[in-house]
Amino acid sequence: MRNILITAVAILTTVFSLSAQSEAELTKNKKPKKEFYQNLSEDQRAQLDLKREMLRGHKSAMEATFTQEQLAIVDNENLSRKERRKEIASTMNEEQKAMVKEHREAVKAKNEEFKATLSPEQLQEYESFRKRRGRKDKGDRRKN
Repeated sequence: MRNILITAVAILTTVFSLSAQSEAELTKNKKPKKEFYQNLSEDQRAQLDLKREMLRGHKSAMEATFTQEQLAIVDNENLSRKERRKEIASTMNEEQKAMVKEHREAVKAKNEEFKATLSPEQLQEYESFRKRRGRKDKGDRRKN
């Protein structure tokens, strides 16, 4: 009985310490982004907000053109984000593909416009966030 109790306590301690570490990592990664955003000028913040609104608008415009088959793919929670994108891309018509291409170019232009307003230090910090963003699903790529 005593061995079972000691084992259970050890397992619980390990689980709690691991979960606390992951929460600490999440807050550690968010803090620099929050500080970066707060250190931007009003004009720079407005540009970022405009870019976010543009992304939301495009998403809703794209979803308005989806067929029932495409909507089923979007709602399929068994697929990863990458798999959903691949499935939807394979079912897109020419009009939808043109919309995606046009949107990518517009976002790229907005991003370049925003980056032109940043100081060298801000630009370095911004680029480090963008590089780090892609690392979330690296484990997912290794599985396939």
